[in-house]
Order: sequence, then structure tokens, then C-alpha cells
Amino acid sequence: MSYIYHMKPVPFEGSSLIPLNQMDKKGDLYKGHARKYQGREDFMDGIIPKLDCKWNDVVQFSALDPQFIANSLREIEEDFKLVRTEYFKIHIDQIIGKYDSVVFDRNKKQKKGDFEIKESEVTYLSNAYQELTSVPKETINFWNEVKSEGGKFLWFAFIPHILIKGQIDTKEFEICTLKI
Repeated sequence: MSYIYHMKPVPFEGSSLIPLNQMDKKGDLYKGHARKYQGREDFMDGIIPKLDCKWNDVVQFSALDPQFIANSLREIEEDFKLVRTEYFKIHIDQIIGKYDSVVFDRNKKQKKGDFEIKESEVTYLSNAYQELTSVPKETINFWNEVKSEGGKFLWFAFIPHILIKGQIDTKEFEICTLKI
């Protein structure tokens, strides 16, 4: 399988996904998306090797279908609330050769609070890419830790990200709905 995924923003206007740095920093859209990085603000300024741009200059996609994530989160936190239920499912053939893109697979042993993106964690998106078919054990462990100690259930912790530089046209992307 060769798909990547992106939760459809709410509200979603137009037909493009844009990086944070292309949003009006005083606007509600920017503020809403920037809020995701509370406590991880240094990550927003991290330079992505191979793309030679900041984290906020890319749109982040997941290597795992959000349905698997929602199913696993429900097992850990029964009252987990879904804010967004639609997501884009994109075949990599719709990305490769059209957009500058990499796969970012963070070192799972990286210290908490270390937001440096290392060259060894980034590879170009290619036809060799394979999406995940289950939630990594590190993600499950993280969610269980959040449940017992408190914190925020980050959906995509320890799941490889596909980072695409610049604005992305979504007109041809499949839209799926999470089954709850």
C-alpha cells in the first residue's frame, strides 16, 4: 500500500492545504493550528534536512490511516472526543514528482523536549515508501502514559510523518470519514 493521510481541517475552505507560515499570523486559522504546538514551540522553527525549510513551511501527513488511530485511542480512552472526522487519503503517485516531499521518522529514543530534526531521520518520499498498517507500540505506550499521568493525546506521536513543502492542491484527493 502506498497512501498518506491528512485530517481534513474544520473549517476547510477552498481546495488547498497550506503550511502554517503561509497563514495570516493574526488570523484564527493560524492561531488554531499553532495551538497544537503548545509546549513544543521550538519544533516550529526546526529546519528539515533535504527540504531546507522550517517545520512551518510544510504540510504534515501521516503514514498511518487515521481510522487505525481512532480505533486504538478508543480502546485506551473510551470518552475520547473526535473534533474532525474527515480525512484525505492520498496515493503517493499524486505527490511524487509534483511536490518536494520527505518521510520523517523520528528516532523513538530521542529525549523528550529535543526537537532537532536529524538528517538520519529524513528520507525522500519514493516508490519504496510503505504506509503503516498498525499503531506502533511506542504510540500505544505514549497514550497509556498520557492516560495515567495526564497530558495531551497526540494522535501522531511516533508515527512517521510525510512532510510536503508548500501549498498542496486537494481537488483529486479521496475524502474518507472516520467510523466511530
